[in-house]
Amino acid sequence: MPVQSRLDSHRRDAAKAAKILQKAREDASKARGYQSAPTRTRIRNEFTARNNGMIAHEWQTMPFVMPLFEESDKIIVIISPLNALEVDQASCFRKMGLSAVAINGDTYSSVVHKEIQDFKHRVIITSPDMCLKHHKFRQLLNTPAFAKKIAAFVVDEAHCISQWGNDFRAEYAQLGTLRAFVPLHVPFLMASATLPLLVLAEVRKSLHISPDTSYHVNLGTDRPNIAWFVQLMKGAKSDLEALDFLVEHDSEDAIIELIQTMVFFDNINLAMDALEHLRDRLPPHLQGAIALYHSRRSKHSKQIIMEKFRKGEIKILLVTEAAGMGCDIPHVEQVVQFMVPASLSIWMQRAGRAGRDFLIAAHGILLVQPSVFKEVSSKNPTDDVTFQKSVEAGLRAWIETTECRREVVDEYFDNGTSRTRPTGICCDNCLRKLSPDHPRLAARSTCISAPPPLPPAQYRRDGHLNGVRALLTKWRSDQCATLYRRRPWGPKALLPDDVLTKLIPPA
Repeated sequence: MPVQSRLDSHRRDAAKAAKILQKAREDASKARGYQSAPTRTRIRNEFTARNNGMIAHEWQTMPFVMPLFEESDKIIVIISPLNALEVDQASCFRKMGLSAVAINGDTYSSVVHKEIQDFKHRVIITSPDMCLKHHKFRQLLNTPAFAKKIAAFVVDEAHCISQWGNDFRAEYAQLGTLRAFVPLHVPFLMASATLPLLVLAEVRKSLHISPDTSYHVNLGTDRPNIAWFVQLMKGAKSDLEALDFLVEHDSEDAIIELIQTMVFFDNINLAMDALEHLRDRLPPHLQGAIALYHSRRSKHSKQIIMEKFRKGEIKILLVTEAAGMGCDIPHVEQVVQFMVPASLSIWMQRAGRAGRDFLIAAHGILLVQPSVFKEVSSKNPTDDVTFQKSVEAGLRAWIETTECRREVVDEYFDNGTSRTRPTGICCDNCLRKLSPDHPRLAARSTCISAPPPLPPAQYRRDGHLNGVRALLTKWRSDQCATLYRRRPWGPKALLPDDVLTKLIPPA
């Protein structure tokens, strides 16, 4: 959609939403004397008084429970995709002085059931499975006395309805059933950081939310403190060396300080291979700084790993999709995706784990395998170009663009036309235009198609080659150690080995 058309569309949507909100306020005023301005002021003041000790990324879920500051006898039910997220959110809400409990297969008991039944918890954070499949808990939600207390249902990470609802977690596609538990006037709130238009329509349909009667807020998906990079791998699954920049060595073969990093994989076995590869690059006493977090690990093991990562004892955490969504750690400095994921939406979700503390200059780095660019030959010259690796159109556009990568994201998610200026580097493409010699750009990056092979160069060979090569190797290590010590790249980003070999081939 052209920028002007998108701007016009957003203006129409904003005007429509404002009318719907105003009508809801007027109806509430007639029905029960509701006064919007003073009520919002009281809620805002109450939040300000209660948020001591909370950090910025914890505020994102606060709108879920703010009605409880005004309605002291009501309950909010939040649907969350993962146990780890449930526990984190319950902890956040308790900091606000609200009694909150995470309900899942690990925490549910007759004691907890009795506490909920006696209305001792005002915020209940649970899963689709518990609401729809757990007989005892479902029965409790469906009792008239309890349903009467529910102020709202909140579906967090609502994109999972589309992303998971068909196979991985079929209960997500059935969340609209919860409508039958409560009176028609009880609102349903769906929240997500990544809802493309088609996914938004699917989620609305699943939850029976009409765009003509619902209030829609589109704040965009941009994260101004994340710099976006694409790097081309030399191979596919076997190219674990593409991750070597995470564990760099200086000229004395000492480890350059590790950066708090999450690396996403779509395959647990591949993640295990990567763990072994990266640990081999570390001395024994540092190998514990890299760990693997996935759904097959025990509950106790997950808790230990996550706590160590939260404290910074683990620096590089290799994760899978479901596990990674539960990692809400504020000080993650970079997120790396090993090979392309299924969609741009999934990549934005994963990369969004970085820079939760908005003061951090974070990086999102997508490692792209060569098959993404390799064309499949066709006997018919009029056929459309196809590639060995099928990639979602939005993600391919993001990878292949030579312009600002944020522009592709804005189009894909139907973001507004204005966004906060990036707090640091915008993306590799923008950096290339502003500072083509920037050391970060020395890393292998993508292009729209693979460049044609160059004819073999002719080199002069003499006895000085080894000495010159050693000097250049020392130079790149010294520069990185002194000038770029805190950056997420190592000496090979300043002067990659393949460039070094071109300049100074082995004698």
